[in-house]
Amino acid sequence: MIIMETMFILQGILLVILLIIIIILFRNVLGDKKAARIKYYSLEPIKREELSFSDKFVSGYISFVGRFRKIVKKSNYFTKRSKKYERYIKYKDRDRIQTVDFITNKFIISIVFIILTTISQIFTTNYFSLFGYIINYFIGYYLLDILLFLNYKRKTRNIENDLLRAIIIMNNCFKAGKSTLQALQTASAELPYPLGDEFKKMYLDMKYGLSVDTVFERFARRVKLQEAVYVSSSLTVLNKTGGNIVEVFSSIERTLFDKKKLKEEMKNISSAPKIVVIILSIVPVLFIGVVYLLNPTYFNPLFSSTLGYIIIAIIVIMFIIYLITLLRTLKVDE
Repeated sequence: MIIMETMFILQGILLVILLIIIIILFRNVLGDKKAARIKYYSLEPIKREELSFSDKFVSGYISFVGRFRKIVKKSNYFTKRSKKYERYIKYKDRDRIQTVDFITNKFIISIVFIILTTISQIFTTNYFSLFGYIINYFIGYYLLDILLFLNYKRKTRNIENDLLRAIIIMNNCFKAGKSTLQALQTASAELPYPLGDEFKKMYLDMKYGLSVDTVFERFARRVKLQEAVYVSSSLTVLNKTGGNIVEVFSSIERTLFDKKKLKEEMKNISSAPKIVVIILSIVPVLFIGVVYLLNPTYFNPLFSSTLGYIIIAIIVIMFIIYLITLLRTLKVDE
């Protein structure tokens, strides 16, 4: 048990060191980009006769990914699996990044985790655990998926927050006599990332000959938001039955504004119950911590027998039931 704990601690230290190196390199790259931007406003422009270490590292890594990509692309399975990562590619990076690059990076991260496992086992044990390799390989392989999913959720929230602004911009364009294509172009230029990228995609789709309702239907499928589905349905009805597009967008604008206002009110109403849930969830853990500080040997019997582990499992299950009950009791129905 002590050896396993030491191994995980050493692995964690190595991983933290690796993350620090990556952050330093990333900051250097950002610094170089900022320096390149401000050189146009300086009296003596910055002279860059050679690439910095961070630029060399990034270009070397991209070159390595490119070589690794050729191996991965030989597999039809991974090529098909990589298509789901298309939604994670930014509009400006669509010509530089391929979907199979995500699979390639997942393999590279897995290899890094295996190397960290090997180093930690060399310093802590005299044997190599196959179980440890398998666990760390899967952690490394799916780590990128978790990070991309969290980033996608954040991106979806930003799209939801900016969608009303996009409808207002398009409605103002229609009132000014602009066409739908011009309205999409204006919105794509005015809106920040990520919604700006989505409107650029819609602008290109419509420029290539797709109808308005088809363009917005594809947008709704990409972002998977109820508001986007409502906009798409409204435009589909408008395209089939006819009508004034200004009135339709004015109605959509009012509906989205009322819905956003209602969400803000619900958020304010549910803030107090959320605080109560957090406090009541922390109290048992805090109580255990206080008891452990006062008497560190108090919980030792639980970890010295099979019965103790059974009791711990029962406590954990009861605590989970306790949390679920709290959440359901104090939940505010929308």
